Amino acid sequence: MQMKFAWALCALMCVADASACSLSSGITPFKPVVPTAQDGVAGDLQPPELEVASVTRGVGTRHASCDDTGLLTVSVEWPRGTDYKLRELGFEFRVVAGDAGLAIFPKGPVAGRVDGRRSEFLFMWRDGPPSEQKPLDLQVEVRAVTPDNRRGPPALLRVTAPPGA
Repeated sequence: MQMKFAWALCALMCVADASACSLSSGITPFKPVVPTAQDGVAGDLQPPELEVASVTRGVGTRHASCDDTGLLTVSVEWPRGTDYKLRELGFEFRVVAGDAGLAIFPKGPVAGRVDGRRSEFLFMWRDGPPSEQKPLDLQVEVRAVTPDNRRGPPALLRVTAPPGA
């Protein structure tokens, strides 16, 4: 009986090592209520206030299934004096300078965890081991998206990190 339990435990550990990375970003797609009817610029919105909270580069592929994952945490603070609450908005992240081929940001607007006027967004990408990484130097345009699919003015965020950081 103990031998069967030991074999089952070994098999489970092997399956766990072979499985794909199961980290969760907590980011959800933002679906406007009116997908295209009001597509345009929302003049009553302000640009968000942005901060790179952290950047963690991949460390390799030898230890665990998530070791080659890069992590970028962006903090968004919503300014006072707009007609929208942060919970009502999504945000678009678009690389306007630098290597857009890294596929860090989703194609459409997303919503993140909200705490008052702040929201955090955790982005993940396959970064690989430090020997395969290039320095990260991106200029990212971030703008709010309203429920009726209008976009606010952009704010720019610079994301930099050396390989292996």
